[in-house]
Amino acid sequence: MMEQTTTPTPLKSAAFVTYNQIGRDANLQDGWHERNGRRAFVLQNTKGEGGYRNGRPIGTERRQEEVGLLWGKLRDVLPELDHVVVYVGTGGSERAIALAAQLPASKVTFVACDCNLSHKEMLIQQSGLNEAGRVLCECGGHGMMEFLFRNFLEVGELMPAMAVAVMAQ
Repeated sequence: MMEQTTTPTPLKSAAFVTYNQIGRDANLQDGWHERNGRRAFVLQNTKGEGGYRNGRPIGTERRQEEVGLLWGKLRDVLPELDHVVVYVGTGGSERAIALAAQLPASKVTFVACDCNLSHKEMLIQQSGLNEAGRVLCECGGHGMMEFLFRNFLEVGELMPAMAVAVMAQ
């Protein structure tokens, strides 16, 4: 079962990657955001079509393509990052986990809804990422990804220390 944990060490830079949109509004732009001496790199599907296009599901292949495109952009800034936060939903999780396996597990946090959670956890373990952080979220991850992004910029942690302690119980 996916345990809700994440890195408690203060970070200076992190990326937030999702084939969906971070938050529900379109105000958060891709690229670097800086606040309080911290830098966050956002990569998302700003077209708002992570799950649907023209009212119809876009399918797993399209989501996996989007993950690949986002990861290509992420590669350029990886040397500047302390941590990478990756949303793993039902349709793009295989590709996202496989690409994240190129990084040390200590530098990765997966944000996942509970749809097919046991399958996602199996993929994480098979990829050798057992030590990666994990955060459960709502389907789509919009709200949790925005929370993690904003909390990181404010305090340098992905989750408030109090929330991590409560989730570990």
